[in-house]
Amino acid sequence: MTALLCALIGLASGFVGAMTGVGGALLAVPLLLILPPLVNLPSLTVHATTGLAMVQGLTTNLVGVLVHKRAGFVSGFLLRWTGSSIVVGSLLGSVASHWLPSRWLLLTLGFVLLFCAFQMFRPIAEVDSEFVQSNPFRFAVAGLVTGILAGATGLGTGSLTIVLLVHWLKVPTRIAIGSTLGISLLAAITGTLGKALTLQVPFVEAIGLSVGAVVGAIWGAKVSHKVPTKTLRHILATFIALAAFHALWHFLR
Repeated sequence: MTALLCALIGLASGFVGAMTGVGGALLAVPLLLILPPLVNLPSLTVHATTGLAMVQGLTTNLVGVLVHKRAGFVSGFLLRWTGSSIVVGSLLGSVASHWLPSRWLLLTLGFVLLFCAFQMFRPIAEVDSEFVQSNPFRFAVAGLVTGILAGATGLGTGSLTIVLLVHWLKVPTRIAIGSTLGISLLAAITGTLGKALTLQVPFVEAIGLSVGAVVGAIWGAKVSHKVPTKTLRHILATFIALAAFHALWHFLR
């Protein structure tokens, strides 16, 4: 029964993750923690929950990026320059976080994300056009800064990358979503491997979660291609606001 519940959670989080590009962990983690006791099933430990969230992220990112790439909404330019620098920045940020005042960094990040969510609700003149490549150094530096913030705070790359691409680098929304899933895929691979090697991934629940996430990600990516970009931006803004509240909640703990 726990595997069936995990499959339903995977379906919901995979759909949201592939449709918005934020991965779905913001939805999967609270559902994995809250739902089992509500339906008289054994509670999942925090270690198991984070391990399953990594599996969900890996499955959603992999399936989602394949579907988005088939529709032409994944930019190799963004993966090479922004994606690689985000991976490097995440490593630097995670190491540097040992010496940084992380609580105040979380507070700053939370308010920055809230501001970005507000900005994304505002109308912009955007057309669904092919992404025009420009100065790669600009994209690499922006990715490095984003990766450092993500690594230092532990917030994850999805929400920050979406803000970076759509709001600051003016990448078309659909390409930003598909490319963000590709950028997040490498981190999901290494994260899942680390969790699996340290035995933090319950096998049966992971299978159920993955099956649900595959179906949800395919469905979510296809829906993303049909939803108006204005609606997508509003959905993204909502999840970015949730990420902001997540950061502020950790600050207040």
